[in-house]
Amino acid sequence: MPNQQPRPPSPRRASCPTSVRGHRAPIRKRDLWALAGYASLAATLLTPLRHYVGDLKKVDEAKLDEDSFPLSTYPMFSADRKGRIVVPHVVGFTATGERVVPHYSHFGAGGLNQVRKQIARGVRQGKAIEIAQQYAGSIARQQRRANASSNPEVNARREREADIVTVAVVRSRFVFNNYFAGATHPAAEVIHAECPIGGTAFAHPPAKLPKHERPNPAMKEARR
Repeated sequence: MPNQQPRPPSPRRASCPTSVRGHRAPIRKRDLWALAGYASLAATLLTPLRHYVGDLKKVDEAKLDEDSFPLSTYPMFSADRKGRIVVPHVVGFTATGERVVPHYSHFGAGGLNQVRKQIARGVRQGKAIEIAQQYAGSIARQQRRANASSNPEVNARREREADIVTVAVVRSRFVFNNYFAGATHPAAEVIHAECPIGGTAFAHPPAKLPKHERPNPAMKEARR
C-alpha cells in the first residue's frame, strides 16, 4: 500500500467545567448599568407621547410650538390635510390684478420655512399690518435700485417683482386636486392687511374663510 500521511489530530470541543454546567452567570454591576441605560433610552424615545395627553384641540395647537421627534407629530408630517390646506402668506398684486408671490427675504433671512412660520405666527397674533408694511417697504427699496446684481437669480426676482403695486397679508385655502391640476389660485381667501408699495399699511375688516364645500359623490359619478 502507498505510504499515507498521518492525519492531524482533530481538535476536541472545549467542554464546560462541570461546576458551571446548569448554572446561570451571576448578574454583575455593569449589567445593571447597561439595563438602566436601555431603560433611559426607551423612556427618552417615548417622551413625545406626552403631547397626546389632554384635549385634542390643545394637542394640535401644541404641535405648532414643539416638535416631538422621533415620532414626528409635527404638522408637516401628522396633520390631517383632508385634501386642502390653509396657508397664511403674503401676495403681491400688479396694476392689472396679476398675483405675484414676493420672495421671503423681504421679511427675513432665516430661510423659507422659518419666515413662513414667523408670518403664520404674526397673523395669529394680529400683526398682519406690520408684516404688510415690512414687505411693501422692502419691495419699494428694491424697485428704486437701478444697478443690477451679479446674481442672475436676484435679477430675475427683481424683474418678476418690478410691477407689484400693492401687497396683502392673506389666508388662502388651496384644494390639492385643483392646485396640482393647474388651478394654482386659492379656492378661497381673506385679506387681513394691505399696503401699497411705498405707502402705509392698513387692516381689512375681520373675516373668516367661507366653509369648504366638499364635492358631492353623486355629482362625481354623474360627471363620469
